[in-house]
Parts: sequence; C-alpha cells; structure tokens
Amino acid sequence: MLLLIPSDSPRWALEGVSPSPHPKALLRAGGAVAPATLLRFPLILDPEEIPAFPEKKALAVLSPDYAWIRWAKERGMRAVWLNPQGRSSPEPHPPHDLEISDLAALKNPLEFRLPDLAETLTILRGHGVPENVIAHAAAVAGVAFFLAERLREKGIAVDPLLVHRGGLLHDLDKIASLNEGGAHGQRAAELLANLGYPELAEIARRHVLRPGQWPRTWPEKIVFLADKLLEGAEVVGLSARLLFLKERYPEFQEEIAAGEVFARALQNQILVALGLTEPELLEMLRARNFHLPRL
Repeated sequence: MLLLIPSDSPRWALEGVSPSPHPKALLRAGGAVAPATLLRFPLILDPEEIPAFPEKKALAVLSPDYAWIRWAKERGMRAVWLNPQGRSSPEPHPPHDLEISDLAALKNPLEFRLPDLAETLTILRGHGVPENVIAHAAAVAGVAFFLAERLREKGIAVDPLLVHRGGLLHDLDKIASLNEGGAHGQRAAELLANLGYPELAEIARRHVLRPGQWPRTWPEKIVFLADKLLEGAEVVGLSARLLFLKERYPEFQEEIAAGEVFARALQNQILVALGLTEPELLEMLRARNFHLPRL
C-alpha cells in the first residue's frame, strides 16, 4: 500500500510520518515545500499525477485535515484520519477507513478491518435490505457514533468507527428473519462473520432484546441503546420505543419486559458518564441530521 501525505500537513505530521516503513509519497498541496521536507520522501506527486493502480484501495491518504479525507474517499482511496486530539468527526457518518491518534501506529502495517460507507451500503442492498430499514440503520449508526465519540471524550475506551459501522449493519437480517423466521440478529451475525467482520457480527447478534444475549462490550452496548432510542429514523426515546415494540410484537412481551430493565440501566449508565439528563440527550440527538450522504 502506498501512503500519501499532503504537503500542507503540519510539520509534526510530516516529520512523524517520514521514518515509517510504509511505501510513501508526499502529495503536493500547493505552495512551496521546505527542502528538508522534500528530502524526507522518496516520491513527490501532484494530485493529478497519482499513478493508476489496479486496486484503488492500494492507495491511502493520511491527514489530520478532514478535507483530505473527503478528497480521498471521493476518489475511491483509503483514508486514514490522523486525530491526536481525539476531536469529533465533522461528519455524522464518517467516511474515513481508520483513525489513528499516534504516528507510532505506522510502525506496524495498517489494518483496515471495517467496510467503508460504500461497502456497507453494498452489503445491505446486496442482502435485500429495503431503503426504509437502511434509513433506520443510518439513524442508529449516527446516534451510536455521536454517543461513542462523546463517551471517548469522557475517557471511555471505545472505537467510534466500529460503533458506526456496527449501527449501519445491525439489521442486516431484519427482513429475512421476519419473512423466513429465525432469531433476528443471529443470521446477521453469521453473515458478517463469514464476510470477515467478527466484531460487527457480535454487535448485530447482541442488539436485540433477548435474555442471555445482552451486549457486553461498549460498542455492543452503544448500538443496543441507540437502536432503542429510535422508531424508524425518528428519535423518540427509550420509553416510546419500548411501547412501539410491545404493540408491534405482542408475542415477545416477556423478552421485551426483561430487556426493558437492562435497557434502562444501560441508558442510566451512559447518561451518568456523559453528565446529561435523558431530555438533554434527546434534544441533542433531535438537532442532528443522520441522513446518509449520497454515495
């Protein structure tokens, strides 16, 4: 993989990237480049000179500037967001493929263990998930990503990108399980595991109100709660969502009742961690736009 570093990156980023063992090139981004910087890179390219690769994702742009992340994804490349301050993403649906906080991570091979936005939508549509369910999944992903980033700000170790992709794919088997029977979440977990995404598989498996399969990790818990705050793509809050579920699935009253205890305890845990009341959180979520961008 060829790593591309824009020349308008901060000096600390250019100096920190240059000793990494990855094949790399300086991506000329206008303006003069210091001779000392030029000497650090074996290859210097203008954006229009990037060589054609049989596989676009053999190229990865690394930058702390999110404009370059968008630029890379618009061209089908990998995008690595360098985010040492742990800032919140400017996008409610993050297009980047990987986030690193420390350039020491470049001592090891870059590991892209999650699908990007386009790949995620291909998975959903390839398995017959209708657009209304995708809209719900997008809202769950957006809410979950928002929660994950803010929990991380409070010192909780969680990968917001994993949470986001888990939210998008949590209902992968929704229609199949309704039409053909079977435990919702289980088939999605098997599909995602077979695609090579074991962490996403467990998020899908454990997002349902099923005693004995409550979420265990922070990514699983966050997606579980995000799903319980939404009816369709609308933020309604936990009480309203549980009422909708009881009315829609009367045959699962016991499971929903058992899950309600867990869901309320989890919501309280997250509210305390964030220092928010339930009305404050819902107001913040309702003010955000969770529609997916056009891809």
